[in-house]
Amino acid sequence: MPIFHVLGKKGTIEIIYKIKDGINTFTKLKNSLDMDGCGVSTRTLAERLNELEQENIIQKEGSKYYLTKKGYELIEIIEQVKEWENKWEESKIPKIVINMLKG
Repeated sequence: MPIFHVLGKKGTIEIIYKIKDGINTFTKLKNSLDMDGCGVSTRTLAERLNELEQENIIQKEGSKYYLTKKGYELIEIIEQVKEWENKWEESKIPKIVINMLKG
């Protein structure tokens, strides 16, 4: 499955960041996601964790989930995309200014 297909699903990136931050059991992940308003169902959370394991982004040891080396590299890429997005978001010229320049 292409990684963008996995990352584009509801809650996936939030789950990766929670695990990075040490929230790494199923129950703690579910509670934390609910508190943040992400609100994925128990079934959806289980599916996302399974997909992330299959992609070798996370691994499960006992009842805890951890990021793999691939997972940490993915976080770096996500951060770079966020920086890129912020750079271009800041460079947008509001439509009202463009209309004034045309006038």
